[in-house]
Amino acid sequence: MALRSPIYLDTETLLSQAEYYEIEIPHQAEIVEKSIRRQTGGGKAGVGAFALEGSRGTDVEFQSTYSLAPKQKATFSKLIDALINDAGAVKVDPDGETPLVRDDLVQIEGTTRITAASLAGKMFFILRRLMDTVEADLDSLRNLEIADLPFAEQLQQVYLRNELLPIPTLLELTGSNLPQKVYINVPPDHFLGEASANRIEGELRVLGSISRLIPGGSDGYLSAEQWLLHDWEHMMRRFMMLDVDDHVRELVSHFNLDLPTEDVHSHIAGPAIIVDAIGLY
Repeated sequence: MALRSPIYLDTETLLSQAEYYEIEIPHQAEIVEKSIRRQTGGGKAGVGAFALEGSRGTDVEFQSTYSLAPKQKATFSKLIDALINDAGAVKVDPDGETPLVRDDLVQIEGTTRITAASLAGKMFFILRRLMDTVEADLDSLRNLEIADLPFAEQLQQVYLRNELLPIPTLLELTGSNLPQKVYINVPPDHFLGEASANRIEGELRVLGSISRLIPGGSDGYLSAEQWLLHDWEHMMRRFMMLDVDDHVRELVSHFNLDLPTEDVHSHIAGPAIIVDAIGLY
């Protein structure tokens, strides 16, 4: 196999998988973590009937990234090869005839894009940070209107810069051999070089483990709250999810986002699988 050049690599999970399958693991490569980039902004964020005062020093924290030396890239590429070829642990390009269960390792190739749920997750992440310093009336949260937010300019900067915030990202992968929809869960802080949206949209191979198998039919769905409302308190999640579908659709309309009409808003409809990413390359 050719040397892989990953844009995303969860080295700890990869090493754990290699150890489980009794693959010889070299000394763990030294990882150099880059400093977290911050963006400052301020102003007043109005949400329904109340407003949130944001100081001019309010930071928007982005994902941390790290780098690997060429020798370290080769080391991890060899581990992936060993998992696929020697241990037979990875189901490569599975199709409708491939039996799949939770925790299976798979490598799937296709075209990825960020879902509407993850785009909206940015907005709710910024809102959650601002709420830390104020008392919010819950009823007014349900009257959230994107177009009326005085901090819409700050939101737009986040979207236009394509920066990825420190929250999990949900991708849809199309063009695989599988008959069901394929979604990729990308946890934060494992990007190499730069954590930006344009690096994870396009033709990619994904190495990961299956975390959910969602059946078809009327009962086949999964809430998208872990990508929409990451780090929100449990009861607040329950409350916000009552109207979150309308908020996501409003966000898509406000920013003129060109997304499929059946995109993920509040729920993922089956039949579908969700793969937790270990590597993107």
